Amino acid sequence: MTLKENKQRLQRMIDNATSLELELVWIPKIMRNQTYDELAAGETIRNNGIGLSGVDGAFISDIYNQVIAGKHMSDKQATATRKILRKYHKQYSDMMPAREANLQLSDFE
Repeated sequence: MTLKENKQRLQRMIDNATSLELELVWIPKIMRNQTYDELAAGETIRNNGIGLSGVDGAFISDIYNQVIAGKHMSDKQATATRKILRKYHKQYSDMMPAREANLQLSDFE
């Protein structure tokens, strides 16, 4: 699978993820790349090429904290989250097991 095909496949997986899959798999996975200070502050502090950018970090951190508090995302929040997470396909790819084919949602669990 080429890098472009892998990117497109990951972005399709994000686009097709349910709100619950976003809450349980995709958001926690990207949040693992935030530093402890960033998690505590709820924003991006360091530009280290991993985790989330400034504006994205604040929004996804808010969603993450909302989910941890037991509140599910609204449809509007899920749509915005999908749009943001698509940008981070490279990080998701780097987190996955070293396999070239048959990417499945279970690769992230």
